[in-house]
Amino acid sequence: MASRILFRFKLIQFNYEKIDFHIHTIPTISDKHFDFCIENFKKYVNDCQLDAVAITNHDLFNTEQYLQIKETLGITVFPGIEINLEYGHILLIAKETEVDDFQEKCNKVREKIIKNTDSITFEELHKIFVDLNNYLIIPHYDKKPPIYGSTLEKLEPFISSGEVDSAKKFIRNIKDSSKLTPVLFSDTRIRKDMGSFAPRQTYLDCGEISLESIKLCLKDKTKVFLSKEDGNSLWQIFQNGQKISTGLNILIGPRSSGKTHTLEEITKSIKRTKYIRQFSLVQGKDDDDSFKTEIESKRGVVVDDYLSGIKKMLDDVSKINLITNIKSIDGYIESLKKSAVEFQNQDLFSKCKLFSEELFSISSKSNIATLIEAIKTIIEHSEYSNLISKHISTDSLNNLIIELIEVSRVEKLDIKKEILC
Repeated sequence: MASRILFRFKLIQFNYEKIDFHIHTIPTISDKHFDFCIENFKKYVNDCQLDAVAITNHDLFNTEQYLQIKETLGITVFPGIEINLEYGHILLIAKETEVDDFQEKCNKVREKIIKNTDSITFEELHKIFVDLNNYLIIPHYDKKPPIYGSTLEKLEPFISSGEVDSAKKFIRNIKDSSKLTPVLFSDTRIRKDMGSFAPRQTYLDCGEISLESIKLCLKDKTKVFLSKEDGNSLWQIFQNGQKISTGLNILIGPRSSGKTHTLEEITKSIKRTKYIRQFSLVQGKDDDDSFKTEIESKRGVVVDDYLSGIKKMLDDVSKINLITNIKSIDGYIESLKKSAVEFQNQDLFSKCKLFSEELFSISSKSNIATLIEAIKTIIEHSEYSNLISKHISTDSLNNLIIELIEVSRVEKLDIKKEILC
């Protein structure tokens, strides 16, 4: 009886919906150019076993393409848009039944955002979309460029989740009751030259796939997961289903067993990975070509240093952008405040040092000075000079003290070098 109950429980628990609500299908002023491929989109949905997606191009929506994608994929496809809102980004997703109205409102957004540095205010967003409760709104939260400060406060009544850009940030936010429910999406461009698909999707225990049920589900952190079977303890890293822990992972194996290949593949799958390759810290440059390259590089550095003053001035003048400067200052202040608040929340792995260093120890050379003074006393002692010269000649003592003085000078120079270093 117990095994039957457990079996039924698993069947219910495994019935999660896998979603990706951050997908680009049209290149815009905020993207590098790419060629959209509907076949690769279909392959992405099938290979990753997605139950629902949202089309969220930068500051625009295209009904014709949306309907083509919806018909081809055969799964739930929500109309959406990624909007530059007060120098951060939000995903705004509508119901499938309101495509025409959504298109008209997205056209107004596109009219206001002409350059990639443009953005709209919260008040403009509210004026365009009127009742924001009708939409699923997901701000960039622990992801660049983030929505923060007063803008996030204005959005607070209409949001229940925030987008993060890594599994580690997902786990950190899911455990912190003061944070929004995290969601992890691919933020991918569906293009012709896609070699692999990013393992960044989110599982929801929402029962049915509708905008209303998804919004309710995102308000409950116990219904949001990285993995279908393992909740938030494991997450999928490769398309073949391979998972890794959200904590510490150790890769063990003999030589030529594929450890380096696996690490290379992980680096390709995860954005902003710090990967210190084997022997990279101790490799040298011994061949002649490397020597010549190094000499030319040093010569270039000397020239750059000589002209650095005027070069820096010209570069600074050409790069002045008041909007970017204000955004950078706001971002720095917010990052500083965030760092202060979250300092105690860093896990053990975040506090591990990659490298350590020690201060130079300054040598003490006082013994030789004592020895010089002693020999000087012997040479200058007149009362027992006959007895001293009987065993040690005056020339030997003179030569010894001269040599000791030279050694003392060398040692003092070494100490000065150590201090300067």
